[in-house]
Amino acid sequence: MKKTKVNENKRIKMVKLYDSAYELFTSNGVHKTVIDDIVKKAGVAKGTFYLYCKNKYDLVDKIILHKSSSLFDSAMKAVAEKQKTGKMDFTESVIFFVDYFLNYFKNDKDLLSLIYKNLSFELYEKALNCEEMEGAKRVFIQHFITSGGNSEVAKQRLFIVVSMVGAVCYNSIVLEMPYPIDSIKHELYLSISELLTC
Repeated sequence: MKKTKVNENKRIKMVKLYDSAYELFTSNGVHKTVIDDIVKKAGVAKGTFYLYCKNKYDLVDKIILHKSSSLFDSAMKAVAEKQKTGKMDFTESVIFFVDYFLNYFKNDKDLLSLIYKNLSFELYEKALNCEEMEGAKRVFIQHFITSGGNSEVAKQRLFIVVSMVGAVCYNSIVLEMPYPIDSIKHELYLSISELLTC
């Protein structure tokens, strides 16, 4: 019982730290936010910060991984639900999945901005290897192999799709230029369809 209480207290502190940091990162920017601001807003000691994170940028990565994996999981559930109502081929499933993200980001520009401005290749690799995304990555690669391609081409195409969608979303949703997302969405989906063809 005592161990459960200790674990719950740790979880609460970590959530406060993540939530406070997310709020500061999205309102002030990562570079203008210092660790002292984060711990003060979270109401935790500075030592607590270092129990969970190496530095501020490690915390940014952890927040992005946490939030994006949760969003990814929701999108995968939406795809599975949609597949119950009608047969979707691989390309239709990917486009439905991307559309889910676009609609989410239209309502959460802060998260989109944080991800886009801080997504490194190392973080991209971590994200693709986390439990929530591993299954989808495997399906994506298997689709290319079944269609006559190979796993290396599949990984390259996945990287291109993620990079392209991220850039288009950020520019069209956050910056609102050069085209609003709804006016360019059709062309984005056509481009994705072409990339998914071996």
